[in-house]
Amino acid sequence: MLRGLEEAYISDRDYPIYFSKLNGLRNRIAADLPLRSGTRILDLATGDGHFAIELARRDSSLTIIGIDVSQYYVLTAKTNVENQRLGGQIEIIEMDAIDMSFPDGEFHMVANFTGLDEVYMTRGKGGVNTAFVEVSRILKPGGYFCFAVMPPEEMETEAQRLEVAVFSYVCNATYLSGGEYESMLKKAGLELVKRKAYYTGMKLTPEQAKEEIRSVCDNVPKIYGISAQPLETVWQRFGKDIQKEGMGYYSKVVLFVGRKANKTIQYRARLT
Repeated sequence: MLRGLEEAYISDRDYPIYFSKLNGLRNRIAADLPLRSGTRILDLATGDGHFAIELARRDSSLTIIGIDVSQYYVLTAKTNVENQRLGGQIEIIEMDAIDMSFPDGEFHMVANFTGLDEVYMTRGKGGVNTAFVEVSRILKPGGYFCFAVMPPEEMETEAQRLEVAVFSYVCNATYLSGGEYESMLKKAGLELVKRKAYYTGMKLTPEQAKEEIRSVCDNVPKIYGISAQPLETVWQRFGKDIQKEGMGYYSKVVLFVGRKANKTIQYRARLT
């Protein structure tokens, strides 16, 4: 597999279903999480439900609740879960990440795969900070908050940097810095115990990038009820660079694993 600074273009044949696979990216991240038999997991901002599905495939004893603020994504995730015959293991419900109705200490783990930018998009930076505090509240002592993000300062290629810049501009789906995420973990009472980068080695062609941007410009107002820049404006600003470099498509993500303090029990888990 190509890694780091080496990126190949996604073929037009693979592009329509590429997001659901991401060159095994979700699988590799899930394999590195501190899972144990019987773990109860919240998939925060679950979106299409693909990461919840990936987690469920790893161990049939895991129980997973996926939440999203968007009714559209709740319905989409439910469909995807049922299509994989995982309805007995995964429950999808509509809920806001900044105001969760779960009791204190409900989950062994909270996970998120590249959905914190959407929390920012709908609730602002203060909303992301509130979500971290809520995560800490609903975690059991010794529980883990595992989230994959794209800190702008860690993007290595022009294609990766363009992805972050474009979507921060299109709909204010801002990607915070690694330092900001670490600060939020600390303020929420969570200790950073792991940080690791993952690569797909792939990027969008200019034509694919334009189609992806068009989809976001058209659908964000419908799904979230917030405004987005028109495609023409985005392409005028970024199109020349995308034509030259292509555009990243989850080409590099960074996993952060935070752990809630545990003063009463010994929580044993695999953390590689």
